[in-house]
Amino acid sequence: MDHREAILARLVEIAAGVEGVIKAYRNKSDVPERQRPAIVIWDADEQADDGDPTKRPTNAPRRIHMSPEIYILLSGSPEGVGTLINQIRARFVRAVFSDASLKDMTFNGEGIRYEGCATGLARGRSMEGEMGVSISFTYRMWPDKL
Repeated sequence: MDHREAILARLVEIAAGVEGVIKAYRNKSDVPERQRPAIVIWDADEQADDGDPTKRPTNAPRRIHMSPEIYILLSGSPEGVGTLINQIRARFVRAVFSDASLKDMTFNGEGIRYEGCATGLARGRSMEGEMGVSISFTYRMWPDKL
Protein backbone atom coordinates (compact mmCIF):
# COMPACT_ATOMS: atom_id res chain seq x y z
CA MET A 1 0.00 0.00 0.00
CA ASP A 2 1.28 3.46 -0.91
CA HIS A 3 0.60 5.45 2.27
CA ARG A 4 1.59 8.68 0.52
CA GLU A 5 -1.25 8.38 -1.97
CA ALA A 6 -3.70 7.17 0.67
CA ILE A 7 -2.92 10.09 3.00
CA LEU A 8 -3.25 12.67 0.23
CA ALA A 9 -6.55 11.22 -1.00
CA ARG A 10 -7.92 11.13 2.55
CA LEU A 11 -6.92 14.76 3.14
CA VAL A 12 -9.05 15.81 0.17
CA GLU A 13 -12.00 13.82 1.54
CA ILE A 14 -11.58 15.43 4.96
CA ALA A 15 -11.30 18.91 3.43
CA ALA A 16 -14.50 18.37 1.43
CA GLY A 17 -16.38 17.62 4.64
CA VAL A 18 -15.29 20.72 6.56
CA GLU A 19 -18.20 22.98 7.47
CA GLY A 20 -18.14 26.14 5.34
CA VAL A 21 -15.97 24.69 2.55
CA ILE A 22 -17.67 24.67 -0.85
CA LYS A 23 -15.09 22.56 -2.67
CA ALA A 24 -11.88 20.63 -2.01
CA TYR A 25 -9.29 19.98 -4.70
CA ARG A 26 -6.02 18.23 -5.22
CA ASN A 27 -3.28 19.94 -7.21
CA LYS A 28 -5.56 22.62 -8.70
CA SER A 29 -4.05 26.05 -9.28
CA ASP A 30 -7.04 28.15 -10.33
CA VAL A 31 -10.07 28.07 -8.05
CA PRO A 32 -12.89 30.36 -9.20
CA GLU A 33 -14.35 32.77 -6.65
CA ARG A 34 -17.76 31.05 -6.80
CA GLN A 35 -16.14 27.80 -5.56
CA ARG A 36 -14.63 29.41 -2.49
CA PRO A 37 -14.13 28.88 0.40
CA ALA A 38 -12.05 26.00 -0.87
CA ILE A 39 -9.21 23.86 0.38
CA VAL A 40 -6.51 22.75 -2.07
CA ILE A 41 -4.11 19.93 -1.24
CA TRP A 42 -0.84 19.88 -3.19
CA ASP A 43 1.19 16.65 -3.13
CA ALA A 44 4.43 18.49 -2.31
CA ASP A 45 7.52 16.99 -0.69
CA GLU A 46 8.61 14.10 1.45
CA GLN A 47 11.92 12.86 2.76
CA ALA A 48 13.25 9.80 4.50
CA ASP A 49 14.01 9.99 8.21
CA ASP A 50 17.75 10.39 8.77
CA GLY A 51 17.36 8.49 12.05
CA ASP A 52 16.68 5.20 10.27
CA PRO A 53 19.60 2.75 10.45
CA THR A 54 21.84 2.79 7.37
CA LYS A 55 22.94 -0.84 7.60
CA ARG A 56 19.88 -2.86 6.68
CA PRO A 57 18.33 -4.62 3.69
CA THR A 58 17.39 -2.35 0.81
CA ASN A 59 13.75 -3.45 1.01
CA ALA A 60 13.46 -2.74 4.76
CA PRO A 61 10.79 -0.21 5.74
CA ARG A 62 11.70 3.48 6.01
CA ARG A 63 10.10 6.26 8.02
CA ILE A 64 9.01 8.99 5.64
CA HIS A 65 8.07 12.57 6.55
CA MET A 66 5.61 14.07 4.08
CA SER A 67 4.63 17.74 4.03
CA PRO A 68 1.81 18.37 1.57
CA GLU A 69 0.97 21.98 0.82
CA ILE A 70 -2.51 22.78 2.13
CA TYR A 71 -4.20 26.04 1.16
CA ILE A 72 -7.44 27.55 2.35
CA LEU A 73 -8.78 29.98 -0.27
CA LEU A 74 -11.68 32.36 0.18
CA SER A 75 -13.15 35.65 -0.94
CA GLY A 76 -15.37 38.00 0.98
CA SER A 77 -15.74 41.35 2.65
CA PRO A 78 -12.51 42.68 4.15
CA GLU A 79 -14.04 42.73 7.63
CA GLY A 80 -14.87 39.02 7.61
CA VAL A 81 -12.00 37.36 5.76
CA GLY A 82 -9.66 36.98 8.73
CA THR A 83 -12.29 35.50 11.02
CA LEU A 84 -13.64 33.12 8.36
CA ILE A 85 -10.21 31.83 7.30
CA ASN A 86 -9.32 31.17 10.95
CA GLN A 87 -12.59 29.30 11.52
CA ILE A 88 -12.02 27.08 8.50
CA ARG A 89 -8.41 26.41 9.57
CA ALA A 90 -9.57 25.37 13.03
CA ARG A 91 -12.28 23.07 11.63
CA PHE A 92 -9.87 21.49 9.14
CA VAL A 93 -7.10 20.93 11.70
CA ARG A 94 -9.59 19.42 14.16
CA ALA A 95 -10.95 17.11 11.43
CA VAL A 96 -7.45 15.95 10.43
CA PHE A 97 -6.35 15.19 13.99
CA SER A 98 -9.56 13.36 14.86
CA ASP A 99 -9.72 11.18 11.73
CA ALA A 100 -9.13 7.55 12.70
CA SER A 101 -8.41 6.43 9.11
CA LEU A 102 -5.71 9.04 8.70
CA LYS A 103 -4.12 8.19 12.05
CA ASP A 104 -4.00 4.51 11.04
CA MET A 105 -1.95 5.40 7.96
CA THR A 106 0.74 7.15 10.01
CA PHE A 107 3.73 5.79 11.90
CA ASN A 108 2.49 4.15 15.11
CA GLY A 109 -0.77 6.10 14.73
CA GLU A 110 1.04 9.19 16.01
CA GLY A 111 2.56 10.60 12.85
CA ILE A 112 0.52 13.78 12.39
CA ARG A 113 2.08 17.07 13.43
CA TYR A 114 0.76 20.62 13.07
CA GLU A 115 3.64 22.80 11.88
CA GLY A 116 1.90 26.20 11.64
CA CYS A 117 0.32 28.45 9.04
CA ALA A 118 1.07 31.51 6.92
CA THR A 119 -1.45 33.91 5.44
CA GLY A 120 -1.53 35.98 2.30
CA LEU A 121 -4.28 38.56 1.95
CA ALA A 122 -4.84 40.64 -1.20
CA ARG A 123 -6.85 43.83 -1.58
CA GLY A 124 -9.41 44.32 -4.31
CA ARG A 125 -13.14 44.79 -4.79
CA SER A 126 -13.61 41.91 -2.42
CA MET A 127 -10.77 40.69 -0.29
CA GLU A 128 -9.12 37.43 -1.20
CA GLY A 129 -7.69 35.37 1.57
CA GLU A 130 -5.19 32.57 1.38
CA MET A 131 -3.73 30.59 4.23
CA GLY A 132 -1.16 27.86 3.92
CA VAL A 133 -1.59 25.30 6.67
CA SER A 134 1.44 23.15 7.38
CA ILE A 135 0.81 19.65 8.69
CA SER A 136 3.40 16.91 8.37
CA PHE A 137 2.73 13.20 8.25
CA THR A 138 5.18 10.46 9.15
CA TYR A 139 4.48 7.03 7.76
CA ARG A 140 6.29 3.77 7.16
CA MET A 141 7.16 3.01 3.55
CA TRP A 142 7.66 -0.63 2.61
CA PRO A 143 9.50 -0.55 -0.76
CA ASP A 144 8.41 -4.06 -1.75
CA LYS A 145 4.72 -3.23 -1.07
CA LEU A 146 4.53 -0.19 -3.36
